[in-house]
Amino acid sequence: MKIALHILGINLAKFTAYLSQAFNLGSGTSLPGMLAQKVSPDLFSYLVSQTKKDIIFVTGTNGKTTTSGLLAGILKADNRKIAHNRKGANMLTGLITALSQESSIFGNLNVDNCLLEIDEAYLPVITAKADPNIVVLTNLFRDQLDRYGELDTTAKKVYAGIEKIKNKKDLCIIVNADDPITSGVAEKTNVKKLYFGIDNIVFSNNQDISESQKEITTCKCGKNYMYSKIVYSHLGHYHCECGNKRPEPDIIATQVEIGIESSTITVKSNEHEFSYKLHLPGLYNVYNSLCAISTALTLGIAPKTIVNGIENYSTVFGRAETLKINNKDVLIQLIKNPVGATEVLKTVNNDPNSKLIIAINDNYADGRDVSWLWDAGFELLKNYQKEIICSGHRAYDMAVRLKYAGVNTKLISVEEDIKTAIEKHVRSLSENEKLYILPTYTVLLDMQLFLPKMINK
Repeated sequence: MKIALHILGINLAKFTAYLSQAFNLGSGTSLPGMLAQKVSPDLFSYLVSQTKKDIIFVTGTNGKTTTSGLLAGILKADNRKIAHNRKGANMLTGLITALSQESSIFGNLNVDNCLLEIDEAYLPVITAKADPNIVVLTNLFRDQLDRYGELDTTAKKVYAGIEKIKNKKDLCIIVNADDPITSGVAEKTNVKKLYFGIDNIVFSNNQDISESQKEITTCKCGKNYMYSKIVYSHLGHYHCECGNKRPEPDIIATQVEIGIESSTITVKSNEHEFSYKLHLPGLYNVYNSLCAISTALTLGIAPKTIVNGIENYSTVFGRAETLKINNKDVLIQLIKNPVGATEVLKTVNNDPNSKLIIAINDNYADGRDVSWLWDAGFELLKNYQKEIICSGHRAYDMAVRLKYAGVNTKLISVEEDIKTAIEKHVRSLSENEKLYILPTYTVLLDMQLFLPKMINK
């Protein structure tokens, strides 16, 4: 009887996703899974249990989708068949939707690896239903305070998620050593750990590591950490008077050269040393690639295959994706919290040919509280010399924030409709200019409905 319900749920999810796509009713990432779960409450556990090799969960505040995408590219380069929630729907209904699409109509999930991006606050719900072999912790920052609360609350949920895993004997957690918060979570667990981090950074265009919104990080002894090197925000080389310090990374980026559109990285572990080119902008994406590489090495994948997967990575919609509209370059990068937005703004500010749209919504999935805009480093744009269009439900809030950041008010305009804003700015682009669009999550979903029709027109 249960198998029959599982099969019914899978096919209901498939049919609902098909209708959503055929009639352009939305992204089709959550509703199919929600309906399938009502039919078969244990469907997620049933599907994941069929994984032939390792089950991998990727969680953290920033970089989950890109890290998962990079790792998916590596796994495919290793000729593995995977189930992956590529579109980034990272709660239970989204996971069920993704897994159902990979399943046969008879309920068979014939995959080597399940690679699932998991919402950090939702991790305990997922690990109560399935045991992963690897949990990847990208980083932890303040994000959507109305949903997650303060960082300590989020860290506790991540720890609770790891503790709910029943089979810890075969579990390994991949941890950002440069983040004292994720490292602190890992330290409390009695499982195998592998740490990654960054050593030396060089900027190829005379930029420098500028200030980001910095979290106050506290050692377990109660004192604030001190830093010998800051990468950005609270990520870096930290230590405490009590002797507690950053864990020694097992896998380290010994040399990172950052350009506007790409980076070159040299990675070293006990067994390997190799270099690769990352075709994504920003220091934050170096961390994402290093996280994916660390996971791949843990799985025993050869460096040559890893480099092939990384260098042929195809970006996920809205995550530093560059596309052509009217033969003009357009880059889309999701923003959702102070640190992530600040790092993206550095890339925009360092590109002399950039033009900019910032689109802010305040729906539930974005976070109702947009006060984070005042913590993000929009002051980086105070000398910006081109028009900035503010869009979305909170376009006027964004315009006010730019005014107080010191941006010339004559360069700030408001167009609440994102489609109209894009059309206007694309028409104004000169041949050598690139349009950067920085949307929050539900603006990105809106863009998915109309933007494919605009590409290459």
